[in-house]
Amino acid sequence: MSDAVPDEVWRRRILPSLLVHELVCVRATCRAKSALVTAGLLVERIDASLARLTLTGLIDIDRTAPLSLTYVLRVAYVLEQGSSQEWRRVGVVFIRLAAIYRLTPASGLPLVLPAQWLMANLLSKTTFHQLPLAMAIYRLFGHILTSQGQSLALQQAGNGAYRIGNVSFGVVQLSDLPHGNDYATGYQRTDPVIRWDNLLYPSFSSFLLRTVLVWWRHGVGVGRRHVLTGRIIDNDPRYRRLLTEAMSEQQHGGIAVDYRWDGRNLNHANPTYFRCVSVSGFRPGERVAAYVEVGVGDIRLLTTERPVGDRSQPLVDRYPISMPRWRAVLRHFGVEDDVINRGRVLGGGDGVRG
Repeated sequence: MSDAVPDEVWRRRILPSLLVHELVCVRATCRAKSALVTAGLLVERIDASLARLTLTGLIDIDRTAPLSLTYVLRVAYVLEQGSSQEWRRVGVVFIRLAAIYRLTPASGLPLVLPAQWLMANLLSKTTFHQLPLAMAIYRLFGHILTSQGQSLALQQAGNGAYRIGNVSFGVVQLSDLPHGNDYATGYQRTDPVIRWDNLLYPSFSSFLLRTVLVWWRHGVGVGRRHVLTGRIIDNDPRYRRLLTEAMSEQQHGGIAVDYRWDGRNLNHANPTYFRCVSVSGFRPGERVAAYVEVGVGDIRLLTTERPVGDRSQPLVDRYPISMPRWRAVLRHFGVEDDVINRGRVLGGGDGVRG
C-alpha cells in the first residue's frame, strides 16, 4: 500500500505528521520508504522543535561533524517529550540565567549536546524516562555546565538521593506527602516535589532556579548586589499576595520560585514560606539577572547589574535595568512605595532613592 503513495507525498504530508518513534518504525519495517527517513529529515524536525520550544540559540546539536542517524534520532526524540512548561523553566529560563552567571562553557551559547555523551547515556527511550521529565531534560546539558570549576552534572547517589555539584537533594513522591499538604495539590510527576535539607520545593524546576540564583552565583566577574530591603508585617494582605499569589510572566513580569522551611517535617503545622521572583535574565537578550526575595516579612531586591555613576545618584539611574523590573512587580502588589521609598538601602545600592 505504501508503495503506491509517491515519495513526495510521504515527504511533505505523511512523515511530518509522525512522531519520532513512528519514524523509526517506518525505517525499520517499511522497506519501500525507509530511505526517506534520513538524518537530514530529522535535523529539520529538530530545528522545528527548537523553534517551537524557543530553544533556538540555547541548545543545539553538533553540526560540525557528520551527523549520524542514531544521534539525531535521540535528540529529535527527547525534544518531543513533555509539554512546553518543563522545557520553558528547565530549558529556556534556566539556561539563560546559567549564561548570565557564567556556568556555561567559554564558547557560550548554544549548549551543544555531544553525540558521544548521548550515545553513551541515552541507550533507549526507557533510559530517558527513568527520571522525571524535568530532571531528564536538565541531565541532557547539566554535564556541560560548571560552577567554580565543579561539574553540575546530575548524578544519582546510592541511597536514592541525587546530587548536582555539591548540592544533594531527594525527590518526594506524591504518596509521601501527608493529606492536606499544599504541595500535594497540583503535584506534577514530570516536575516533582524536591527535598533539600530543611527546605521543601514544589518542583524540581523551582529548586533548580533558586539554586542558580543563590548557590551558583559566584561566576568570575558576575557579582550579586543586594540593593534594597523593605520590611512589611507578614500578615499584611499585600505581602501575603506577593508571597503566595500565582504569577505569570505576561501579567506580572516575573517568574515565581516558591519554597518553604519545615525543618524536614512534612507534617509541620506552621511551615515558613518563601518566594523568589525572577524579574530579569530570562527574556531574549537580557544580560542582567535581577530578582525579588520574599520571606518572614522582608522584601529584598538583588541584581547582577553593575551600578552606574556614584552614590549620590538616584537608584533608578544607578540601576537602570533592574529598577523598572522591580518596580513593575512591586507595583502590581501595592508594595512599591514601601520597598523603593521606605526600604533600607544596602551596600549594593548606596545612593539616593528614586
